[in-house]
Amino acid sequence: MTPVGNEEEIAWYCGLVGIPGLGRKRLRELYEKHGSFTAVGKGWRQVAAEAGFPVKLIGAGVERMSGVHSEKRLTFLRQNGIGVIGCWEEVFPPLLRNISDPPLALFYKGNIELIAGPAIGIVGSRKPTPYGRAACAQLVKELCGKGLVIVSGLAHGIDAEAHRTALRIKGATIGVLGCGIDVVYPAAHRPLFREVESAGLLVSEYPPGVPPVPGLFPERNRIISGLSVGVVVVEAAERSGSLVTADCALEQGREVFAVPGPIFSEVSAGPNNLVKQGAKLVTGIEDVLDELPPYWKAVIASKKKGSGAFADGKVALDDEEQRLFQHIRHEPIHMDEVGRRLSGADQACLFRTLLKLESKNVIASLPGGYYVRR
Repeated sequence: MTPVGNEEEIAWYCGLVGIPGLGRKRLRELYEKHGSFTAVGKGWRQVAAEAGFPVKLIGAGVERMSGVHSEKRLTFLRQNGIGVIGCWEEVFPPLLRNISDPPLALFYKGNIELIAGPAIGIVGSRKPTPYGRAACAQLVKELCGKGLVIVSGLAHGIDAEAHRTALRIKGATIGVLGCGIDVVYPAAHRPLFREVESAGLLVSEYPPGVPPVPGLFPERNRIISGLSVGVVVVEAAERSGSLVTADCALEQGREVFAVPGPIFSEVSAGPNNLVKQGAKLVTGIEDVLDELPPYWKAVIASKKKGSGAFADGKVALDDEEQRLFQHIRHEPIHMDEVGRRLSGADQACLFRTLLKLESKNVIASLPGGYYVRR
């Protein structure tokens, strides 16, 4: 695997993101002002001085910006099967791009196609009861059966149950890390990490080598909810970190769901309180699907109708169909945007090709002129 996207931009980003004292907010401001990480990196000394950065921070950046270091970083990514998907790319997931504090890039291992969703976040206690594990497993089975991707944080307890259930039934799952993509935490989950990497997707906004320090996990939670159309809290104590993910989901305008539990159980306090505050009570998948906006319901319906025939090599596409098909992915796209990417293709010809692809059951049409890959 080679890193996704422009390698020069990735190399400069990897250098910049590791500068001690240069946080995400400052780096985003520089990116937005100068238009690319390449421009920021190449002009680092002047860019940083104009921004009023302290001499120590400027000096740390100069050391990291050397060409030798940049090439070493790219080599490390290639040798370790690590890809990078950045905010500068069209394929960066719109749901995540549009949160108030999106990651500038994601390092990943596994099937990056899964990042397009649609996905549901499943979070909960690190010490769940048998009831919580059973509720989580049942819900994940039903969600995967509808073609939804399961997103969680690879922690002990409900997170691990959600990932393992999805893997066991050949469903899709994404693990979001609160450390570098090459760091396994908790260490006991090394086999689970390997399974998710092999059959699903691992993502992290942190560059390789970043250790799992406590402050990174609340930041990680905003990505779990940011990738999801809704978040389900299965079991959680009153001050559980899972409730931070629910707060992130609310702030991002996502649906929040809660699985109710016994009033005498400490790990039911969190979801029971969420229900009191207006979260949707969940006893089955229909409680989740009913609350989703019509747009996402249509996307989910299109995924279920598809047979995946093209991916299995069972459908042949001519050159024109193939040229158009490569611009339609699992994230819905408007036909006008497809035409723009095809350099102003004739509207009538574009529509005919879309109809042919739909008749071959490799894409589906959605309300409002949108299309999605099956």
